Amino acid sequence: MFGLDPLSLPVAIVEMLLLLSLAAFIGWFIARLILSGRLNSLRADITERERELAECRQSKVTIVPPVAPSYIAPTSVTTQTVVLASVTDDIPTQAYSESRPIVPLAIPIFNESPPMPIAQGSEAAVLSRIASRAGELNFDRIGIATSSEADDLKAIIGIGPFLERKLHSLGIYTFRQVSNFTKEDLDKVNELIEFFPGRIERDNWVGQSKVFYDQKNG
Repeated sequence: MFGLDPLSLPVAIVEMLLLLSLAAFIGWFIARLILSGRLNSLRADITERERELAECRQSKVTIVPPVAPSYIAPTSVTTQTVVLASVTDDIPTQAYSESRPIVPLAIPIFNESPPMPIAQGSEAAVLSRIASRAGELNFDRIGIATSSEADDLKAIIGIGPFLERKLHSLGIYTFRQVSNFTKEDLDKVNELIEFFPGRIERDNWVGQSKVFYDQKNG
């Protein structure tokens, strides 16, 4: 190797050290690639979870507009008669009338506010938007299921509570349906639930669903 004498012990040692160094470098390089891929996947997961959390928080914020209070108007003017009694026999008793307005305290009366419209970025609006496009899926191929048949789709790695609700809004409830996804279905569902492109395929939802479906049905 390298034009050196293989029968020489020092040369053999050098060659072995070179080969070990090369193997170590290759191993380090492969491990670095794998670690980099996993870090990128984790970053994407964190980004998705943060986006779901932000949407959930936004859906729970209710803005109540101020309501102008109504006040009770003052009552009409009443007349009071005041009698001044004499304190001595020389001064006759006198009486006079005095008109004074009686004004009660103003009591605010709040009217019920009208129902607030659904905010565009709320969870309800997102799920409604997704449900309106459910007809774009091929349920003849995927299969039809109802909410009463629903499996725990959160068992699939990559599906959180909000993603599960998105799938439910499309009519996807069971492992059997997910396991029937073709490449066309994967791309369409990925688009409809507004997920990262290609993420469903990378997380292998179909393979995981087949395992869960087989376990469920023995």
